[in-house]
Amino acid sequence: MLSENSIFLSLLSIVIYDDYLHRNRVINKNFILLILIKTCLKRKPTLEIVDKYDKVNEFLNSISRRSIQTKKVYHFALSHFQTFLIDSEYKKYNIETILRELIGRDIDVYTLLNKFVGYLMARDTKLSFGSISLYLAGVRSYLEDNRIEISSKILKKTVKLPRKYERNEDEGAIDEKDIRTILLACTNTTLKAFLLVLACTGLRANEALCLRNRDIDFDVSPTKVHIRAETTKTGKARDVYISDECTKELKKFISNKSPNDLIFSKEGEAQTISIYKRLREHFTKLLQKVEMDKRKEGQGKRREITFHSFRKFVYTTLCSSEGGQAYAEGFIGHSGSVYHKMKPEKKRQMYVESMKYLTFLDFATVKAVGQDFESKLKEKDIEIYHLLNEFYQLEQAFEANKEEYNKFKMEVSDLLKKKQDSKSKKTD
Repeated sequence: MLSENSIFLSLLSIVIYDDYLHRNRVINKNFILLILIKTCLKRKPTLEIVDKYDKVNEFLNSISRRSIQTKKVYHFALSHFQTFLIDSEYKKYNIETILRELIGRDIDVYTLLNKFVGYLMARDTKLSFGSISLYLAGVRSYLEDNRIEISSKILKKTVKLPRKYERNEDEGAIDEKDIRTILLACTNTTLKAFLLVLACTGLRANEALCLRNRDIDFDVSPTKVHIRAETTKTGKARDVYISDECTKELKKFISNKSPNDLIFSKEGEAQTISIYKRLREHFTKLLQKVEMDKRKEGQGKRREITFHSFRKFVYTTLCSSEGGQAYAEGFIGHSGSVYHKMKPEKKRQMYVESMKYLTFLDFATVKAVGQDFESKLKEKDIEIYHLLNEFYQLEQAFEANKEEYNKFKMEVSDLLKKKQDSKSKKTD
């Protein structure tokens, strides 16, 4: 539902525009107004601004000391909470004044949070289970920060979240052929370099967007990339490498950037969110171009193939490499991997051995990888043939000695029977 403020602004804009059309004697005025009314009704519900509240700012500033990203998510959560208060039975309160009622227990916190979840589920713009859970966590954290006690046990029993459905793991899965198709169809230089970075490193999209010119070391072969601790999900810095073909693409457009410039930014872009929106818009058009823009069932506008799909590809590819799962986990930034304890030279050498499997446009390398794969299949076929031959020989040997084995078995059985009979006689 649109808030009262949104409805008022929509009606005001229609009245003003109607007066403008009348004064300028525009033909088909009613038809134009009808289109305007429909546009206003379709407009996404706006969220209330919470930046004017001191307690909100204090809370968000304290959160930002640990994570800027969490601060952004919690800011959305509190905006939703303020909008919920205005559009519900609690409309005489705001995000600050309701705290006194909750502390005095004049309002039950669990009933309030349960109704807040109901509001999130009923919105025109459908929210996923993950988003609803995050927004609830953000509001809970804000309330607890203001001395309102919330029991996890009671919260779980009284606040009902929507059912979480497990997605098909195959959704969003891509292979090297899919990546090659996408890259060959890409004409945007920045997007192409960005996709190559994702496809040969498995970086999270935000980690790649936060890369500065000074984080790329072209003097090392293969090119080394430093991921700063403050840009990672785990809060740990790490060094990774990029493929030779990715290096060539990066060099095309970052030579004019200063050391502290974000490598995927355009002039005037200082925030990663604006870079992300721009690249995602180009990526959506690219997926449509190659007919790979299928949407996830039951998840609104979300598509099966996203930037995260490239991360999944790198992980599964490296799991199949000599380094195995432990190497793959550490390389893509999961904590607790032995990768973080390896010496730099060892990391570099392991990536060199894996790089050919993370190369898509260097057709000489791609062909060599295919031939290498075919030769490995032939080796496996030969190995299986020898194993089957050994099994056949053992089976033949068993058949040849089967008669002697049965004769020996009968002799042993007779001996055991005679021994048992002699024991019976002694007992008598």
